[in-house]
This record gives sequence, C-alpha cells and structure tokens, in this order.
Amino acid sequence: MNMPQNRLWIKKELRVLGTIQLMTSLIIQSLGYFWTYLFFSQTIVFGFGSNYPPIIGNSGYTLWASLLFSLSGSLSIILQKRPSNHTLTWTLTMNILSIFATLVGVFLTTIEMIVTSSVHSSLWQYKSGRVLTEYLFLFSMLELFVSSIVTEWIYRASQIE
Repeated sequence: MNMPQNRLWIKKELRVLGTIQLMTSLIIQSLGYFWTYLFFSQTIVFGFGSNYPPIIGNSGYTLWASLLFSLSGSLSIILQKRPSNHTLTWTLTMNILSIFATLVGVFLTTIEMIVTSSVHSSLWQYKSGRVLTEYLFLFSMLELFVSSIVTEWIYRASQIE
C-alpha cells in the first residue's frame, strides 16, 4: 500500500539526513577500529599494566551502534525512494533504536572521559585514545541530533492523513 502524496513533504531532506546517518555510521565504525587497534598495539608494546580503561572497546559500542545507524540511514533513503506504510514503520523503529544507541554511546564516552581525565601520561596511547574518544562523542551527538530530526519528521508524516 503506497502512502498518499501529502506524506512526501520531507522527501529531499530525508534523503540528505539518511546519507548523513550512513556517513556517521562509517565514521563511528572507523573510529572504533582505529581506537581498538591503537589500544591493543600499545598494550602489546608497553605491557598490560595500562591505566587506560577501554570502556568503549569492551562494550563494542562502535560495532553495534554503527550497524543501527547504517540501517536507519538506509531505511530513511528507501522511505524517500519508495514510500509505504511498512517502510515508514521500520524507519521510525530503527531511528528510535538509534536514539537509544546514541544515548548509550554518549553515556559510555562521557564515563570514559571522566575516568581518563585523571590519567596523566606522556605516552601517545593515552593522548590519542582520549582524542579518539572525544571524536566518538561528537559524532555520537551528531547521530543523536539527526536521528531525532528524522524521527520527528517521520512521526509527523505518519500522522498526516
């Protein structure tokens, strides 16, 4: 069942926001891979007695969150191309799950930044790990912002009859 034409008022913007979600998911996944490589390579070189707790790495946030973000972005683009009530429901659901995932990510990165704020070391492992965590925080906030806008627009579109 196709949606009525009056629900397509978000057409162009939804495609752009879906693309932003896809790019954000790729960036978050890349930051996670780079952060994990950095942590494990430095742990092997300098020993396992590190004061840097890998909260983000242990939770796997960058892997499962980037999967949710890419699904949200893909469904947003599909909804713009082929609007249907079924696609609208799935897009709304995935964007709500993305909002919850970003809230978890913001919480985890905030905890990691608080815990590591007391670690003072000249090793670049700590400094670059901290910078990567800050970038992860910023891109998680971007995804929270975009997912919130997409969710609001899709909810409004579902209410228009």
